[in-house]
Amino acid sequence: MLLKKILYKFVPKHLVDRPKMGFSVPLDKWLRGPLREWSENLLEEKKLKDSFLNSKLVRNKWHEHLSGRRNWQYSLWTVLIYQLWQES
Repeated sequence: MLLKKILYKFVPKHLVDRPKMGFSVPLDKWLRGPLREWSENLLEEKKLKDSFLNSKLVRNKWHEHLSGRRNWQYSLWTVLIYQLWQES
């Protein structure tokens, strides 16, 4: 309570008393940027087929995501983590 009283002097009360909020990461941009090479490796057609995934469907979603036509970040992330697990 003491910390809140001190904080009220510097931060508006409505910001201090609001409920906790989560945050997200820019996964869609990371997949197009710093994680692209890593993703490309895991989404190679042969690796997808070896994992019993529909490689055509996954690769299509990947290309749509890269082009910016669709945001498939969550679907792709699920496939990427599955692929990573398959490799381990």
